[in-house]
Amino acid sequence: MSHFKNATSEFKKRLAHQPVIQRAVVRPLAAQDDGPIFTGSNANPNNNGTQVYRSSKKKKTEVYSQPQDTGTGKHINSLLLNAINYLKTTDEPQSVEDMKARGKIDLDAKPELFQLLRLNEKVAYDERNATFVYKPTYQIKSKEDLFAMLEKRKNEGGMDYKELKDSYAKLPQAVEELAAEGRILVVRNKDGHPRVLFWNDQRYNTAMDPEFREIWHRLRIPDEVDLPKELEKAGLTHMQVFDKKGAGEAPKRKQVRRNRKMKITNTHMKGLDLTKDFVIQK
Repeated sequence: MSHFKNATSEFKKRLAHQPVIQRAVVRPLAAQDDGPIFTGSNANPNNNGTQVYRSSKKKKTEVYSQPQDTGTGKHINSLLLNAINYLKTTDEPQSVEDMKARGKIDLDAKPELFQLLRLNEKVAYDERNATFVYKPTYQIKSKEDLFAMLEKRKNEGGMDYKELKDSYAKLPQAVEELAAEGRILVVRNKDGHPRVLFWNDQRYNTAMDPEFREIWHRLRIPDEVDLPKELEKAGLTHMQVFDKKGAGEAPKRKQVRRNRKMKITNTHMKGLDLTKDFVIQK
């Protein structure tokens, strides 16, 4: 026990004579000082052993979350896409000067862009007049062209408005005019934009009583959640499907017992009666 006390006392003495190293703390400079703070190894008694000095560079106060130049991209593919999108907005052939003045696309400054636009499958280039024109999926140049195409496809159902969008620059105006004249039928989205266009066969236009039309438009289909309640109020019942099995419950398989014959492979046990107790013979 005395040996343990002596060892403990010696350890405490050595611990008390160990040097104490204070953590270096960097004090902030005055509020009017600008620039980042750097620390060096030269001792400074006023700053707990740490040398502090100021950078000569001024700190920038402007911070941008994105580049200041937010215009069109400078990559060749971006310029090609901008040129094609511009040609979609006009039905008239565009020369190099027209594209530079109206579309802000300078083909003279980018010879590579000129070649890519000339060879693009969605663009037609006229060698004689040196003009570009967009090649749409459907050739529609007027309101009557749109009506004739819908009439031609009357037995194929309606046409998707998105498929016709790049065919005619004045397509929205043509659709509204034909719909107002009763020559086509338009199925619209919730926001009122056209979705599907149909040719309207005038032979099936039947005059409806104004009172009946008012009642028809006044009726609203209930939501799917409220539909069973509305049917019950009207004295109608909805189909019910009963599932006998619980959700996620797998059917149990019937276990089949099989009588398997065991084959004895130990030939050295052949001839022994295993039904009798084994007795060691002395």
